[in-house]
Amino acid sequence: MEHSLYPELEDLLSPATLSRVTGKIVETLERHPLSAGFAHSGSGLEFVQCWGPGGVPGPRLVLKRVSREWDWLMRVTGDTRCRSVSLWSLGFFDQLPPWCEPPVLACSRDGEGRALLMRDFSGAVMTNRPFTEEINRLFLDTAAAMHARFLDDPSLAGNEPGLCSLKEVYGMFSPATAREEIARGHDGEIPSRILEGWEMARDHLPADVMDVVEPLVCDPAPLCRALQAFPFTLIHGDYRHSNFALTPGPDTPRGVVLLDWQLAAHAPPAVELGRYLGANSPLLPESKDAALSYYRERFFSELKGRDRSGHGRSWWEAQEDLALLGGFVQDGWAIVLKATHWHVGSRDREHWRADLSWWADRVRRGAERLR
Repeated sequence: MEHSLYPELEDLLSPATLSRVTGKIVETLERHPLSAGFAHSGSGLEFVQCWGPGGVPGPRLVLKRVSREWDWLMRVTGDTRCRSVSLWSLGFFDQLPPWCEPPVLACSRDGEGRALLMRDFSGAVMTNRPFTEEINRLFLDTAAAMHARFLDDPSLAGNEPGLCSLKEVYGMFSPATAREEIARGHDGEIPSRILEGWEMARDHLPADVMDVVEPLVCDPAPLCRALQAFPFTLIHGDYRHSNFALTPGPDTPRGVVLLDWQLAAHAPPAVELGRYLGANSPLLPESKDAALSYYRERFFSELKGRDRSGHGRSWWEAQEDLALLGGFVQDGWAIVLKATHWHVGSRDREHWRADLSWWADRVRRGAERLR
């Protein structure tokens, strides 16, 4: 099912539109700034408080406004149309696993940018919350089902949604990208942290590991070419705690909302796992290897359930090794900083330090696949 954008932001925020998309009568609304400490792209966030007849409080929504002018990740990943909006308008969110609540209610044009209207999940977002075993498996089940659903899907072949390429996945946090953004006058923290993290990496990782990683951080083409040999699917691309919200049942979570699809990519499925393990590591209730094993079984079970077992398993191990090497190429700068002195992740400093050894091993394994 495809969805149409409203022509202007004013149309999206009209009482008639809000009444239609929420199923509640809305007569007036108020907009208030929303500050999210985990949001670093530059996009604008607002609360939209709806009011019904007689001044009765109605639904509270979240408005996200995105534009290449102020969203640096849109710029560095070649996003000209807003991937989240494209995926919504083309109906991809309607094809997510049945326990996933659609992350977007409606969208509009917003000058040269786009605007997305969402339900307010701020109280249910998992930012820095430890995952229980059930929650961890819910997130892994969701990824496995989504990846199996879209594996080799012809609707992705022409990249109509404008998804990130592998080159963009592995280049968005490179020193070259950071320097370019700083030269543009970017005054946020992340570009300078990228440079700092990669400069420090040599002091905290074995020389043979950095001999592999540094050239790929500068030019990921060899890694991208190696991954091209494997089946591709739709990945969320930023599969981490601050983009997960739970929809609770009476006793336990019954579903999940996947927020912020701006880094969605067309890639082999294990590319998703590199970010999941890298960003969520201290929150996991089990080892990273155990999480990989669980996901792998769920993914192939999903393929079998869809009568897609013809893919077999022979390709998986090499793809996983390469994708986890890529996970460190993408996020190694942040892992190094969290293991040393960054305020982000400071409460789990010892965990991040131990993680460096695990990632070093995964880099070595991935390097063997490049030879």
